[in-house]
Amino acid sequence: MSTPAQTSPNSQPVSAPSSLRGAKDLVRIEGVHKYFGEHHVLRGIDMTVKQGEVSVLIGPSGSGKSTLLRCVNHLETISAGRIWVKDELIGYKEKGGKLHELHVKEVAAQRRNIGMVFQRFNLFGHKTALENVMEAPVQVKGQDKATAKKRALELLDRVGLSDRAKHYPAQLSGGQQQRVAIARALAMDPELMLFDEPTSALDPELVGDVLNVMKDLAKSGMTMVVVTHEIGFAREVGDTLTFMDGGVVVESGNPRDVIANPRQERTREFLSKVL
Repeated sequence: MSTPAQTSPNSQPVSAPSSLRGAKDLVRIEGVHKYFGEHHVLRGIDMTVKQGEVSVLIGPSGSGKSTLLRCVNHLETISAGRIWVKDELIGYKEKGGKLHELHVKEVAAQRRNIGMVFQRFNLFGHKTALENVMEAPVQVKGQDKATAKKRALELLDRVGLSDRAKHYPAQLSGGQQQRVAIARALAMDPELMLFDEPTSALDPELVGDVLNVMKDLAKSGMTMVVVTHEIGFAREVGDTLTFMDGGVVVESGNPRDVIANPRQERTREFLSKVL
C-alpha cells in the first residue's frame, strides 16, 4: 500500500517498489471513514494497492486494520469515502455525488474477484476438504462438478493437502484447516486476496505451513493485502508495510526500512514490543 492520506505530521509518502513501478492500481481507497455508533474507527484513509503488490498492515488491536480490510469487500459498510477494486466502486453506485448501496446480489458478484481468508477458518464442518473447495465454484459460478473437482484437487495439492482431500475439518489441524480455507478462496480465481490475521488462531508450530503457502502466492504475483502480527513475514515478503493506530496511517514504506528505522515514535514504540 502506498501514499497514505492521513498520517502523522512527519510521515512521508512512499514510492512503489521498483518491481511494481508502472503497475496499475488494483485497489484505491479514498477518504474512507467508518463509525460504529459514535466510535470513529477509520478516520479518512487514503491508500492504493498495485497489481501484484503484497501490502502488509500492522498495528495494535483496535487500530482499524481488520475493519479496513472488511470494507474492501463490503463486509462492512463505509460511513464516508470511496473504495474501488479494478476501477469498480465497491458496494455502492454513485448518483449525483451521493452513494447508494448496491443490492446484495450485486455485492456478491463484486466479491467473486476478491478472496478473503479469516482468522477463523469458517469451513463447512459437514463437508470434506475437497467439498469445501468445490462449493463456491459450483454454487456461485455454476461450474460443473467434474471441472470444480479437478481444480479443487489442484489447489489442495498447491497448499500441500492433496492427501487430506477426503478429510473433514474436525479431522484436520488448525493449520491444515487454514490452508483449506486459502484453497477455497483461490477456487474462485480472485484477482485480490485479503488475509485477516490468518495465523493468529494457530499454535506456533503450525504457523509456518500457512505462511509458506502465502509466500508461494506472493511469488506467483497474486495481489495481497495482509493484516498480520508476523513481522518476519512482512519483512521478507511484503512490498509495502503500513502501520496503523487510532484509525489513521501513522507510517508506510518499504517493510525493511520501516522495521529497521521507523520514522515515527509511535511506530518505534509498537515495534519495540513485538520484535
